[in-house]
Amino acid sequence: MTVGQALAAKRGERGLSIEQVAASIRINVDHVRALEADDYQHFAAPVYAKGYLRTYAMYLGLDAEELHGQAPSGTPRPRLALGLGKTERRPRFVLTSPAIAAAGLVLLAGAFTGYAWRQVTAEQRTGAVVASPSAAATAAPTATASPAIQVRPIVVGVRVTDVVWINAVVDGTPQYGEVGRTLPAGSVIYFTGLDVKITSGKASATVITIDGKNLGPMGVGVATREFSSQTSP
Repeated sequence: MTVGQALAAKRGERGLSIEQVAASIRINVDHVRALEADDYQHFAAPVYAKGYLRTYAMYLGLDAEELHGQAPSGTPRPRLALGLGKTERRPRFVLTSPAIAAAGLVLLAGAFTGYAWRQVTAEQRTGAVVASPSAAATAAPTATASPAIQVRPIVVGVRVTDVVWINAVVDGTPQYGEVGRTLPAGSVIYFTGLDVKITSGKASATVITIDGKNLGPMGVGVATREFSSQTSP
C-alpha cells in the first residue's frame, strides 16, 4: 500500500469525502486528490507537497512512521523523496545529483529570503514577536488613539504541549506562507496585531493567551480561530 492509498483508506474508514477533507484542512480539492494518487509532480515544489502531506496525515490521526510501515518492501515510497520521518538534523530532501543539489540550494535560499522579508515587513507593521522555547520574548502593545475610539493591538500567545503544525495570519499577512510551521513541544510564539488568525493541526495541544489571559486549548482536531482587538477579552 502506498502513502496515497493509506491516506485514502483512512479517509474512507472515517466516512469522509475528499471535499470534506479539503474544507477541513483548508487546501485545494485537487491537492487532496494528488496526495491520494501519490502524484507529487502536481505541486510546485517538494516543500508544498511535504507540508500538505503532513497536514493531511495529522488530520486523519496518522504519522510519517505509520505511513512508512504501511508500504510493503519493494513498493515505491514517495515519502522518501519528501523527507518524511527524518529528524531535524538530517537533510530534508534526497538529492540524487549535483545539479539537483544546486537547484535545491537556490530554491531554499529564495524561500528563506522571501520569508525573512515578509517577517521584517510584518514586524514593522504590527510588531509581531516570535519566541523560542528557551527564551520567549514579549512585545508591549502600542495604543492608537483617535478622537472617537481607541484601537490597540493585541498580543496573541501560542504555546504547544506536543509537536504541532500551525499557521498564522497577522493583519492579513501570512507569517509562514502556505506551508505553515511545525513547532516542537514546549514552544511559545507571540503575534501582535489588530487581527490575528491561528490555524492548528492539533488544537487540543495548542493553548492560546490574549494579552496574558489564558484562554485554554483551541479545541480538538484541526481548528482555526481568529482574534481581534474588537473582540478580545
